[in-house]
Amino acid sequence: DLVTAHARGGEHGIITVSDEDARGVMGRLGLTGDKPLRKVGQLSGGEKARVALSMFALKASNVLILDEPSNHLDKECIGALSSALRSWGGDDGAIVVVSHDRSFCDEIGFTHVGTVDNGSITIEQRDLNDGDWSQYDMNSKYRATSSTEDFEFRQVELTPEQKEEAKQRQKKAFNAPKRIQKLENMIETAEGKVTDIDGEMMEAGSDLDRLTDLQNDKDVQEGKIAEMMEEWEDLESLLAEVNS
Repeated sequence: DLVTAHARGGEHGIITVSDEDARGVMGRLGLTGDKPLRKVGQLSGGEKARVALSMFALKASNVLILDEPSNHLDKECIGALSSALRSWGGDDGAIVVVSHDRSFCDEIGFTHVGTVDNGSITIEQRDLNDGDWSQYDMNSKYRATSSTEDFEFRQVELTPEQKEEAKQRQKKAFNAPKRIQKLENMIETAEGKVTDIDGEMMEAGSDLDRLTDLQNDKDVQEGKIAEMMEEWEDLESLLAEVNS
């Protein structure tokens, strides 16, 4: 209902979008079975991201701004998303994408590339090239037109503390996918408990003692969810950094 209402509402809404249309888009993004019928609070973080992408896909917009849109999506969903974005907008629309996923970006194809350096951004009208994914090019004053002969490579020796920190980050990144999956399952379980508590609060009516106990239980679950979401976001950021 949320996705359909979004597609139909607003100045640029399309009133003819049906529930079947919405479920079809959600299904192509991996929300199959009864998931399109669930409340958003009962979905995992990755599934919530797919709901948001479904809303974008069904409603006309002039500009889409996407921050790491391929995170939390499996290979099939990433392919469907990149295919949809590649043909989106025509001459009247624009997409701004921030992503560390090289294959995803290559699939979409871009007309402009923005390079962030020292607090400012330089936008060039061109396709992506190999240099855009190189740490050398990103940190250097030289761009794709510069010759590597003009650049003096310097190897920086890390301190023991820095080496140990790098080792721990690599270990954490290696274990991150399993931990992220576990966190998503735990978040889904906790969100389910919150939903159950909401139902009990409705049944409690004007029983203040019961409502107080239920609210305390709800606060505990929501606190756990907030902590797990923070860890989940930190791990996603770490993976994006390591994979860049």
